[in-house]
Amino acid sequence: MSQAGEQKGTPLTLVLMVASAAIGGTLQYGYNLAIMNAPTTFIQAFINETFWDRWELRLEEYQVTLVWTIIVSIFSLGGFAGALIAGPMTIRFGRKKCMLLNNIFLMSGAVLALTSRAARSFEMILLSRVLVGINAGISMNVQPMYFGESAPKNLRGAISLSSAVFTAFGVVLGQVVGLKEILGSESCWQYLLASNAIPGFIQLLTLPWFPESPRYLLIDKGDKEACINALRRLRGCEVQSSELDEILQEQAETKGMRPKRPWELFTDRSVRWQLISVMIISSAMQLCGNDSIYFYASYVFKEAGISDDKIQYVTIGTGTCEFTACIMCNLLIERKGRKFMLAGGFILMTMWAIVFTIALSLETSVPWMSYLSMGCIFTYILSFGMGPAGVTGILPTEIFNQTARPAAYMIAGSMMWLNLFIIGMIFPFIVSGLSEYCFVPFGTVCLLSALYIVLFLPETKGKSLSVITSEFHKLNFKGQDRSLESLPKAQYQLGELQYWRLYLLSVVLGIGGSFQYGIQVSLIASPAEHIHSFVNHTWILRYGSPVSESTNQLIWSFIVAVLSLGAWAGAIHSGSLPVTYGRKKALLINNGVAIIAALLMVFSQMAKSFEMILLGRFLYGYNVGLGLSVHLMYLGESSPKQLRGFLTLTTSIFIGLGKVTGQIIGIKEIMGTEEMWPYLLAISGIPAILQFVMLFLFPESPRYLYIDKGDIEGSRNALQWLWQENNLKMELDDMQEERERAQGEKAKTVKDVLCSRSVRWQLLTLAIPCAGVQFCGINALYFYAFDIFRESGVPEDKKHYLAIGIGATELITITLCSFLIDRAGRKKLMGIGYLLMAATMCVLTVTLSFKDVNPHIPYVNIGLIFCVICIYGLGPSGVSMALPADLFLQAWRPSAYVISGTINWLGMFLVGMLFGYVVDGLGQFCFLIFVVYSVFSAGFILYFVPETKGKSMVEIMEDFNKLNYKSRGENFESTDVATKL
Repeated sequence: MSQAGEQKGTPLTLVLMVASAAIGGTLQYGYNLAIMNAPTTFIQAFINETFWDRWELRLEEYQVTLVWTIIVSIFSLGGFAGALIAGPMTIRFGRKKCMLLNNIFLMSGAVLALTSRAARSFEMILLSRVLVGINAGISMNVQPMYFGESAPKNLRGAISLSSAVFTAFGVVLGQVVGLKEILGSESCWQYLLASNAIPGFIQLLTLPWFPESPRYLLIDKGDKEACINALRRLRGCEVQSSELDEILQEQAETKGMRPKRPWELFTDRSVRWQLISVMIISSAMQLCGNDSIYFYASYVFKEAGISDDKIQYVTIGTGTCEFTACIMCNLLIERKGRKFMLAGGFILMTMWAIVFTIALSLETSVPWMSYLSMGCIFTYILSFGMGPAGVTGILPTEIFNQTARPAAYMIAGSMMWLNLFIIGMIFPFIVSGLSEYCFVPFGTVCLLSALYIVLFLPETKGKSLSVITSEFHKLNFKGQDRSLESLPKAQYQLGELQYWRLYLLSVVLGIGGSFQYGIQVSLIASPAEHIHSFVNHTWILRYGSPVSESTNQLIWSFIVAVLSLGAWAGAIHSGSLPVTYGRKKALLINNGVAIIAALLMVFSQMAKSFEMILLGRFLYGYNVGLGLSVHLMYLGESSPKQLRGFLTLTTSIFIGLGKVTGQIIGIKEIMGTEEMWPYLLAISGIPAILQFVMLFLFPESPRYLYIDKGDIEGSRNALQWLWQENNLKMELDDMQEERERAQGEKAKTVKDVLCSRSVRWQLLTLAIPCAGVQFCGINALYFYAFDIFRESGVPEDKKHYLAIGIGATELITITLCSFLIDRAGRKKLMGIGYLLMAATMCVLTVTLSFKDVNPHIPYVNIGLIFCVICIYGLGPSGVSMALPADLFLQAWRPSAYVISGTINWLGMFLVGMLFGYVVDGLGQFCFLIFVVYSVFSAGFILYFVPETKGKSMVEIMEDFNKLNYKSRGENFESTDVATKL
């Protein structure tokens, strides 16, 4: 083995391997994005013709546009699926074989696209786009991994950056092939969509001749000889001992460690900042607006005086521009470094976004501004290609070790594809809402990304993985004296905790539990007009005259509000049913209530009875009130203390998911029509049936079995099945201690909880945040949002889509909270969350007062609404759900849930009934009431409430005893007496 210094130049085998892998890899991503522009009108006409041939039906323009949008956007969802399966595939088959197998998806998609026209099936195009998306999703993850693991350290950046070069080349190639003189004509569009098979075929012929990733061969397969042979072929010379030693060092550090799963990275502190960096920069790749600027290009070129038939040729120039910039970045990256190129690219993009916005604003008054806009398009794309486009793909290879790398690429790819899908869906609405200011959000993303990179991301150029890991170690364990040598062991221990059955239980409970709350709250708004009409029609049939407007509105108000009353009834019974029948049986009974409610909704129109809707809503409310409490109880009692916060917070995630689902299925293109509203109202029957069937597969709550029923063996078996752990002594001892404290005690009533001093501060801690969920102003903000959207110029028919954006924002932030709750703790997230909400609502009150002074203020108001919702999701929304499971022992817990449910649902009913009058009386100053409550809640939580993170039930009780008996100086043992009074 050679001891010589690093080899200069690039061996031919390595260059050819890069070309072979990239032609059928990332080139496909750019190519499949670009080829969809040219045949737009032809495929839309084909969709209409297909509908006419099948059903003699002409689609309206918006319906054709919807199908076309799905065809384009579903590529992103396919990419997301590909990103998810890329990690397991690379581990099982290796990097090279994974890329070869990936062509199965590509070839299948190409065949479907080619034959779709002859088969008269636009569905085949849809399926083709999904398969091609899967291909792109896999290649975008595997190819950078393959390149990064095969390249020498001094060329790692340049080789990895070739992925971005081929992506940009794919865009240019797709634009050229899509010209009407080549394949962009009416007669050839199916060949254009299938032409992506050619690069895949080239890869199938050439890639088998090249070696597998050397790091994969040695670290994953343990084949040192094959690794040396691969290195010898790729370097074109004898293997340098320093390079082999580095790979051997990484093998030693990861010895005995199995490949990480994506969710394990979220709980592993040793890779916290690596993961944050990858997620932020991968998201910024799509949220920076580079793909969106292509949307604006044709408009700007037209305004600059370029004729319509020439615009397609100028558009090719934008793709060529990005391709050229990526090549330049390839030449500079090993000189300037990753951090410089990334931060510099985002800063330049921020500057050009500002200039572009100014140019678009002055376009009508200054003639030459259209040329400046055109220049901004090219400079924006150049800045993107010089930095973010190329460098982003390298990061997971350089900052994660071999065991974590596939999972890191799965997460990075998932973020990229999901954000691409979101941008593709919402950008037209951003354009219509913000007009020439539509690039302000993108400029903000670029600026924030640049700041993060400058402040937190270490430089990785020319450094080994061990050196890079040690730099991140300073961030991951800041303020802690923890040696780097302990990291592999710690990672291994974290990775051994297998709770997938418990996670699956949380999904099953969520589907028929808190999901029902979210969907019932959100979907009722969509059919309002149709239900009003139905009530009027029913009234005419019965009494021969239309119902008065006031009576109709009163009936509608009862239909909306009766959900809260039903939920209150369900919350009251959540103290007795789970005690009598157990947590699991109580939920099974509860699903029967939801199914009956769904049947009432389905048959209400047929029976001409709006009373059936009223009864159905009441039963849905009962289902939600009981299900929400028992869901939390069941999950909290089944979780280990280190995961209790994370798992109980999934309740809030499913509430957010339910809200978004209700908003989406309620749009007129899906179920928000006059014919479909009974089925829309009955949709909650489906989750109820799913939970009813699947819940039989899971055991009863272990704590209920041990403490309430005295079934120690049943509790042990339930824990072993759910946790897949044999060493349960600590958990069983904790339950035994709680059981001994509750020995001889019957389940406490609501009166016991309200009157007992031993739980006084637990009750206050429960009541104030639970009331805060309703009285912090979040529901009022949803109410005010539509007025703000209207004042910002958002069309009436687009408001529903912005509402979906609000729901999605809450869902995303609650999901983030689930990863933070067991790190930051309940106290900080709730207390600081309420303070930030109060501050933001103060600012919102001020900006609402000045909305008529400046035309830009309404846009600021929209931003503030999203800020409040983000803060709410990250703190108060999720954490409050976890409180009863944390604060109360087994005998007290059911009644505690009755109280929390009563506060929640009565608070919701009161806010719903009174808020309209508050708005009429106080106008924009109505938020000051919520500011006062939020500040009060924050003060109470931060000053009085103990932290519960990572503590057993008994330890939490000891902390509260210091408050409950503070004035008397009573010791802990006196609690036993107090709880038995």
